[in-house]
Amino acid sequence: MTEYRKAFALSHSLRAFALAAAVAVSAPAIAQDTQTVTIATPGAALHFYPFYVAESEGLFEKEGIRIDWVDVGAGSRQIAAVAGGSADFAVVGMQPAMTARQNGADLVSVASLFNGYAIQLVLSNAAIEKTGISPEMPIDEKVEKLQAVSVGVTGIGSTTDVLLRSWLKQRGKDVEQRLTIQPLGSPPAMFAAFEQGAVDGFMLGSPFPQQAEAAGLGKIVIDPLTESIPELEGVPYTAIITRGALTKEKPELVQRMVNALTKAMLAQAADPDGVGARLKSYFPDTDQALFDGFEPTFRGKSATTPVTSREGYQKLLDWVAIASPEPVTVTYDEFVDDSFAEKAAAELLKQ
Repeated sequence: MTEYRKAFALSHSLRAFALAAAVAVSAPAIAQDTQTVTIATPGAALHFYPFYVAESEGLFEKEGIRIDWVDVGAGSRQIAAVAGGSADFAVVGMQPAMTARQNGADLVSVASLFNGYAIQLVLSNAAIEKTGISPEMPIDEKVEKLQAVSVGVTGIGSTTDVLLRSWLKQRGKDVEQRLTIQPLGSPPAMFAAFEQGAVDGFMLGSPFPQQAEAAGLGKIVIDPLTESIPELEGVPYTAIITRGALTKEKPELVQRMVNALTKAMLAQAADPDGVGARLKSYFPDTDQALFDGFEPTFRGKSATTPVTSREGYQKLLDWVAIASPEPVTVTYDEFVDDSFAEKAAAELLKQ
């Protein structure tokens, strides 16, 4: 065995040992203590990465939590479900949840999950020919050419919508004059509309963009995960959102949720290829080769700590202000309750 392989094996063993020790810390008995937690979701999406790891590795179960997924469609419906009390938590983009908080919803973010914008713009072959856009162009050149096409988003004000608008507004373009933006609801509905030619493009995360390419329907022309988009540098994306009231009524439940997610981050570090491969079960209809192609990119943007930094939050505010029609005034202290994340990080990540 080479010295490199010996060092790698030792490092891997130490990480695995550290993970096992961390997972064992404060894990409550599952017996009669198990609580069912309802999670509002828009369907499977890899920017929920640590959440899927926590579930697939049995970490929620070890914290005495049973997850009940409820597919409600678009992100706006996730937020409404949590705000209205029909769901306990949502794995959702921070931007629409922060906007809902500004409009009076009792919502707080309790843990970061994903730090890159995993929403890609796909255009049909005809739209690519019409606009002259190629995936290799820099973002400024792509936006300059992006006009006279229709693009599907999940909903007006959703992250898919705001992200698209921000690219144009940051570069001085009038969105309404250049594009027709169509809110189409759930990702499957949007993909179906694209397949049928009802829209020229769509804004979604994996696996839909990769499926469009594999089927020869079009190409990913803007991908924040793999290309440089200056205004998105350091901007956090998804988080666990809940009601502020729940953090006060059931603080021990919130802490257990965040503990499980923090242990998932340790699991990712200890065995990245193994946990990544096991997430394929969340995408049963996705071709294995397609999944193997995009999963490592998502893994690289998955949060390594549940703590949301003030610096990251300010970058989020700065980005939202680009496309927001009104000033965003929700402060870090109003929207981010990091007490659970800081406790989990201190005890489990030794930060």
